[in-house]
Amino acid sequence: MQISRRRLLQTSVISAAITTLPQWALAQSKTLTTYNWGTPEEGGAYAKAFARFSTKYPDVKVIDNLIPLTTWSDYADGLVTQIAGGNVPDIINIAIEGVRLAVSRGLLEPLDDYIAASPKAQELLAKIPKQLKDALTVEGKLYEIPNGWQCMVIYYNKAIFDAAGVKYPKEGWTWDEFLETSKALTSGEGGKQVYGYGMPWFNFAHYPWFLTNGTYPINDDGTASNLTDPKLVEATKFLHDLVHVHKVSPDPIGLNVYDKFAGGALAMTAAGRWPVPGWVNSGFTSFDVVPWPKKEGGDTVFGCAGWGISPASKNKQEAFDAILELISLETVTEIVTIGQQIPIYKEVAQSSTFRAMPPNAGLFYDIIDRTRQVAAPTYFSELDRILSRTMDSIITQAETSADALAKADKELKRAIRKG
Repeated sequence: MQISRRRLLQTSVISAAITTLPQWALAQSKTLTTYNWGTPEEGGAYAKAFARFSTKYPDVKVIDNLIPLTTWSDYADGLVTQIAGGNVPDIINIAIEGVRLAVSRGLLEPLDDYIAASPKAQELLAKIPKQLKDALTVEGKLYEIPNGWQCMVIYYNKAIFDAAGVKYPKEGWTWDEFLETSKALTSGEGGKQVYGYGMPWFNFAHYPWFLTNGTYPINDDGTASNLTDPKLVEATKFLHDLVHVHKVSPDPIGLNVYDKFAGGALAMTAAGRWPVPGWVNSGFTSFDVVPWPKKEGGDTVFGCAGWGISPASKNKQEAFDAILELISLETVTEIVTIGQQIPIYKEVAQSSTFRAMPPNAGLFYDIIDRTRQVAAPTYFSELDRILSRTMDSIITQAETSADALAKADKELKRAIRKG
């Protein structure tokens, strides 16, 4: 899950002891530490969850460490480095992008036995979509309990559509219809230029174009590169042409599409749910969402994160019990109220709070059956960096789509062989 993927880049380190115990109790207490990420507001919700946990376990102190997030690959690499240095967290919050790497390094504890021994855990897990649980399962074992997720959809500015007399996009639309709509909404010049579409420039936002053209960067089991697939070449060329041929999208390098969209410079853009709270809080509400336009396929991408336990933890049962509080209905509801994630429970996704904005907010959760998890093999960091460089090369016209992907294919094959 690219987490925003951009708004979450603005997180700061928060390290706070949640419980306050008498000195005699502190001397005998157990301590749980986390390796965690999120906005400061989400950090506040976690603090409340840990406070509730502490009322049940007064002899357990929790120190929640929110780590600044740059990219998922850097976050996962940071966890590996931290543990290698002997600083082992008890509770780990990591996205799907880092799960297989963490499991391959022995950094996550299988949770199946803990779940089997806990009716409460079984009750909560039964309400979580299978797709999310499968994404955090490796070789039949669940290593994390999902805590939130994102999927990519298209956003459109209703005010711009209305002013141009263009009909709103509908589910089932095609690439050709997307392009025609983008052309109809591109107008003006200079400071008054309005573009039909603004491309978010990170890999998670590219994946739906691959999926809707019936392709993916790697094969199903992650053992082979698929970068030279003609359908993938076609998808990347389509993105190139939006900028350089059709001129319906501005140069995406360094562009904050979410500010531009809210400011009326872009008629459409793409994201998960993450921009919604910021837009609404700033007074921008004339937007809605629609599924991705399709060509050969109709799926979009999703990513999720979850709570796991370090095998080196000395307090594994307490860590698991704390995780149950972190995925309680109360915590998930509060995270949705102040945060950017799509909830793990349908009942929360159906709440008036979640569905308040945009009008089609139900799409965020309901689209789960038409998604594919982001490619997250053990070599995710290499895949992510290779694909980023390749897409930059294509959009800057340093290389053609075919040439750039052929070069990337060779590099990715080397990364796969290394494992």
